[in-house]
Amino acid sequence: MKLSSKEKGSYLIWVAFNLLILLCFGKLKFDNSDFYPFSDGFEDISDYDIAEFLVYILIPILVIIAIKYRKS
Repeated sequence: MKLSSKEKGSYLIWVAFNLLILLCFGKLKFDNSDFYPFSDGFEDISDYDIAEFLVYILIPILVIIAIKYRKS
């Protein structure tokens, strides 16, 4: 299973976007606050922390890998 350059590029853009949100607006620690954006909608971006970052970068790559394995 090999990822195409389009898949790699899209994923890297997604990771960079989430990293930018984490560094600019989020908290660089695990926090037991609400899960962004399900807490107060998109208004309270300060809820974004390491937990959200990990979820939002791991789920897409797991979905891509699952689709690749299913096709092969």
